[in-house]
Amino acid sequence: MADKFPEIDTPAAGGDDDYEDQDKQVFQDDEDEEINEFKEQFPEVDTKAQPSGISVTKGADKYDDDDDEFEGFESSNGAAKELNLSESQAIKEWKQRRDLEIEEREKLNSKKKEEIIEKAKSTIDDFYENYNSKRDNHQKEILSEQEKFISKRDDFLKRGTLWDRVNELVTEVGELPGDESRDKTRFKELLTKLKGKENVPGAGGYQE
Repeated sequence: MADKFPEIDTPAAGGDDDYEDQDKQVFQDDEDEEINEFKEQFPEVDTKAQPSGISVTKGADKYDDDDDEFEGFESSNGAAKELNLSESQAIKEWKQRRDLEIEEREKLNSKKKEEIIEKAKSTIDDFYENYNSKRDNHQKEILSEQEKFISKRDDFLKRGTLWDRVNELVTEVGELPGDESRDKTRFKELLTKLKGKENVPGAGGYQE
């Protein structure tokens, strides 16, 4: 019977205390392990003097950065103003040059226009002057030729009889072209017989 059912070891006196101590030790170890893990994840921050100094320094740095940015803004603003002034000066000079060029061009154009007008006037004056001169000369030539013709006519009419003058004209004119088929011999003989005779009919010419 004793072989089939061996004896169960019974804890010695004070065994419950040992179990309690072991449990406490296990809980203590677990607690320490959790604390250490927490500390590792969330390290302790020194809040005595460092935070204040850091915040002041950071604040000062922030103000310094703001000052630097403001100074940079002022610098860029000044550069922009200087650039604007330089651009304004350049534009002003360009406008002045442009105005001078326009003024010079207008003067040249005005001068050319005056020259063209004067040349046109001179051409017109020359034309009318030449025209009037030619007209006057032509009229003078016509009058002179007319006077010569009248004088020659009067002299011709004063010479001899009518038949004398007819014979003179026939001699001057000669044979007319295309009239060779007609025989004028008898007519010329008749005119020759009338020449120099004042008493023949028509010798005195036309009488009013």
